[in-house]
Amino acid sequence: MSGGEKTKLSLCRILVSDFDLLLLDEPTNHLDLENCEWLEGFVSKLVQPLVVISHDRFFLDRVVNKIWELTPRELKAYEGNYSAYRRQKEIEERTVEREYEKQQQKIRHLKRVISDRRNWYKKAHDAADSPFYRSKAKKHASVLKAKERELERLEKEKVAKPAKLPAPAFAVLNKNVTGKRFPRILIRGDKVGKAYGEKVLFQDVSFTIRRGDKIALIGPNGAGKTTLLKIIAGLLVDYEGEVKVSPAIKMGYFAQELDNLNPAATVLDEVLTGEADVEGARLLLACLLFRGDSVYKKIGDLSMGEKGRVAFAKLILSGANFLVLDEPTNYMDIESREKIEEVLAGFGGSLIFVTHDRYFMRLATRIFALEAGRLRCYQGNYEYYLAKKRGGERGGKAAGPAEDVEANIIRLECELAFLGGQMDGSKDEEERRKLQERFLQVARELNHCKRLL
Repeated sequence: MSGGEKTKLSLCRILVSDFDLLLLDEPTNHLDLENCEWLEGFVSKLVQPLVVISHDRFFLDRVVNKIWELTPRELKAYEGNYSAYRRQKEIEERTVEREYEKQQQKIRHLKRVISDRRNWYKKAHDAADSPFYRSKAKKHASVLKAKERELERLEKEKVAKPAKLPAPAFAVLNKNVTGKRFPRILIRGDKVGKAYGEKVLFQDVSFTIRRGDKIALIGPNGAGKTTLLKIIAGLLVDYEGEVKVSPAIKMGYFAQELDNLNPAATVLDEVLTGEADVEGARLLLACLLFRGDSVYKKIGDLSMGEKGRVAFAKLILSGANFLVLDEPTNYMDIESREKIEEVLAGFGGSLIFVTHDRYFMRLATRIFALEAGRLRCYQGNYEYYLAKKRGGERGGKAAGPAEDVEANIIRLECELAFLGGQMDGSKDEEERRKLQERFLQVARELNHCKRLL
């Protein structure tokens, strides 16, 4: 069974039981979108209390009414869903920043006052033969001690400096993209199919991937999404049809199993196996929450989420300009997911990814939906895909089958050229009239397709 199928089976076993309290640990891991929506609907109607650990921010927005944040210091409760929690956290962070700046300003003022008083005390003490200056020296000594005590108290109650994470290392990310010319079509698949014995995963799948595309490959559990990614990445060669890859591409593949890491290596050594220098590697690792001495941790001692971040950094630093990502945020906490989203949003190359994280899905500029053994290509983001799908369910116009706009443009341009030649050589008036009508029809179709790009 696939990971999603195993998760569904575990959920079914729990949800049909008799319970007074439901505890769910990452219930949406590996689940396809349809089953995530079903689970959201089910638990939203529960009368029993629910405690859930989840890094699926969309799920948390739809299901929970309270957030518990566990830190090394405390367990803190926030009313509302995940979005409400984020708003409260942002207010807290801004408040802490203001308190820190206010306290730092007061500390700087006190240090200036203490320095001035010390200078006055020294001058007064040096002129101690005069009763007037002896009196001044005592007064400055008294004020000086009071200010020093105030400074000492402030230092003890010091507000911690808010941690500021480094900005994503876009220069490192785009080192192998900036200044290079790539063809408009990077990858073309023609009638691709794959079966395991009698089980056909998909067949007659055709697609093109263009320069700058960020594609989300979606579909139900067991549809063959990982298999199609491996075919695109060149890791699976036993399949029907043909996949043509531009020689300008340097492919990078992220495997959800994380089986390409050396457990005996340190984090820094593992990512330096690519083309990166130490400075660039450390900058990117800091963006991905590996700061200071944490880069010297052994891979074997890391959590699954930490290993995922290392694998992602290694992929970026490998010099790849086309990324193939299979569940890149699995096992990661929310902060890690948000950092990787930020990094990928600034990536200038192309990528195709499989994810069940609907927040992460917002990176996509196109959607490939693998459903019932066929591929449908949507020329828009995830919201566009949902709108098209809802329109189809209500009886509206559903998205077309697996024809791609780029391939359609090429076909229509060829037909226009052919029709133009036919009209020039035709002497029959009726035939010329029919050719002109067809020419205008094809030209309109071509203009429509070009507007989609």
